Amino acid sequence: MINAGIIANLPGDAVIEAPGYVDRNGISMPRIGELPLGPAAVCNASISVQRLAVEAAVHGDDQLLRQAFMMDPLVGAVCNPREIWQMVDELLVAQSQWLPQYEAASREAASRLAAGPLVSTCNYEGAARLHVKTVDEMRLDRAASNKNAAEADKGKERSASSGQT
Repeated sequence: MINAGIIANLPGDAVIEAPGYVDRNGISMPRIGELPLGPAAVCNASISVQRLAVEAAVHGDDQLLRQAFMMDPLVGAVCNPREIWQMVDELLVAQSQWLPQYEAASREAASRLAAGPLVSTCNYEGAARLHVKTVDEMRLDRAASNKNAAEADKGKERSASSGQT
């Protein structure tokens, strides 16, 4: 839904998810009030990135598009600026038929990609760029896997320290 004041500390024109109900009057969303500052900051950062991406798309501005990618917290967590620049070039070339507003930028991106040198990429699995173990690998080291899983059970740790079992 469009926020329209449902969440007080988010922009009124932002699209939000919030509890609501449907009745004979349609969809109703009660006022939530303000989000705690941390979640509101995360939401506002995402809203700003989305606004950048929309402006980029409306105006066919590949510089704004690159800024949106660079400001996105998930992309920034796994890619450096050179990787992001190349990724946007690859996107513009691969999706050029669906992005006519970027026609000139797509041609320039194709030229850059053809000229190289390209940033080397790896076939990582997962955002953390760590090796993801297969079930067979975990089976081989079952004791370590069980220990790791047990350490992740924070409830177990609290029970032990408070004398509860």
